[in-house]
Amino acid sequence: MAYGSLQSAVSVRKFANPSFAGALSNLQLKRLARTATKERTWLDIHKGELLAPVLVPRQVGSAGYRATQGFIVDTLSTLGYAISWDNFTAATPEGQVKMANIIATKNPAAQRRLVLSAHYESKVIAGGEFIGATDSAVPVALMLDVARGLSDAIDEYDSDDVTLQLVFFDGEEAYHEWSATDSLYGSRHLAEFWEHNPDPATAAITKNLGDHRPELDRVDLMVLMDLMGAPDNMFAALQVPTASIFTQLAKLEERLYKAGALGRTYMNTSIPPGAYSVDDDHRPFIERDVPVLHLISVPFPKAWHTLDDNADALDQDVIEDLSVLMRSFVASYLQLRF
Repeated sequence: MAYGSLQSAVSVRKFANPSFAGALSNLQLKRLARTATKERTWLDIHKGELLAPVLVPRQVGSAGYRATQGFIVDTLSTLGYAISWDNFTAATPEGQVKMANIIATKNPAAQRRLVLSAHYESKVIAGGEFIGATDSAVPVALMLDVARGLSDAIDEYDSDDVTLQLVFFDGEEAYHEWSATDSLYGSRHLAEFWEHNPDPATAAITKNLGDHRPELDRVDLMVLMDLMGAPDNMFAALQVPTASIFTQLAKLEERLYKAGALGRTYMNTSIPPGAYSVDDDHRPFIERDVPVLHLISVPFPKAWHTLDDNADALDQDVIEDLSVLMRSFVASYLQLRF
């Protein structure tokens, strides 16, 4: 990702649950937070079963990269998600490189999707093996944490209206210097494919229904997660079309904080929507009028794009807070029950 000027498309889409901050009662939020606290070992920096496996160098084509792919697919397949692979060959400054986006959809028959997304590969940096703990091992682990932590509730209350979809982008990082052509390889490829086609998992289950809408038409809201888990994490409303969604998230966070479920708050509502611009995997989607809530820490963590972006750059309390917040957000948006 990179700072820069990025025009925000003005989406005319209506969200499935635009007032989600109040969807769950205080008692339900407390139950959800208590469960997340009991399961916090999943995201332990040193031995967490959802975080430790991805806190490895994940450069495209490496052993850690392939292991991370397998871990993502195995974890979500076990939870009943339909898995799709978006395989492609990217023209990079280093030549033709095989890449793959991973898409996991809970209920492909649903009309709409709440999409959580992050890139899963790590950058090639001279002088050592770059792990990318905040960039983006923690976001990937948080997505898996949401899927596993809410699994029973989603299985019981998931509807044919809106379902959860997880997208793991490949090739976000530049090989040489960030540019329109040397970056966002995976998101550019997937956005173009989804503009004209349904996801393979969607197509497989809807082929007899005569519903051939492209996948982009099914995206209710895309949430892009990046640079998470550092002590100084702070988030702002980066996209004007989803500023109201960011406000709802901040209200939900305030409820959790007042209930003692969070150690502090992270949503900075004092920054005007659109005041910051960060180029990232959301760009190919907002260019196609997909509403995106971009949750990336601004300013960037101090360890960004350095070999110091490893386990030592992470804050356990922040990660646990973000687990509670993201679980609560998804549960509220999907109107799950506890």
